[in-house]
Amino acid sequence: MYPYNRNTQLYGTRTRAKETTMQPDQTALLASDRRLEELLVLARQEAHQTARKFEALLHNTELAEAESILKTMYLDGLKHLRLLREVGFTIFGNTGEVEPAVEPEITADARTLLEELLLAEMDDITFYRDLLFAMPEEDLWNAFFQIITDKQNHTAALNHLYAKYFCKTSGN
Repeated sequence: MYPYNRNTQLYGTRTRAKETTMQPDQTALLASDRRLEELLVLARQEAHQTARKFEALLHNTELAEAESILKTMYLDGLKHLRLLREVGFTIFGNTGEVEPAVEPEITADARTLLEELLLAEMDDITFYRDLLFAMPEEDLWNAFFQIITDKQNHTAALNHLYAKYFCKTSGN
């Protein structure tokens, strides 16, 4: 299993928003791309919703044994939000935050949430890969590599949890 609760970076973390080496003309080109800005807003909204779903699963008594796995995925979701804010700040000079709306409580059962999250995480891998390929600068790639790697690990973990809790085999 992936060591979710350990820092796996060899030389520590650095905040990309503060140490960009992008050329001014490249920054201006990216900053003028409204479609990119819309995609980053969409990515932040998706990351927020995913974190909320992981939090709902975390409080589900049916999956109490998997608390550490679910907590790690929830914390990864919060990390993704931070990374996306940093990318937005690097490109656009602001984090693009909007006032949080009052959101309804997630009432789906554990099986439904696991299914939704599994499918969403698989779709997100493709989405973030496309965003990665849209970035001309290596300074921005690290955030997307981290998110993609986490999403791949989440897919494997969610697959395991779904099989463990909801795929009962008969003794035939």
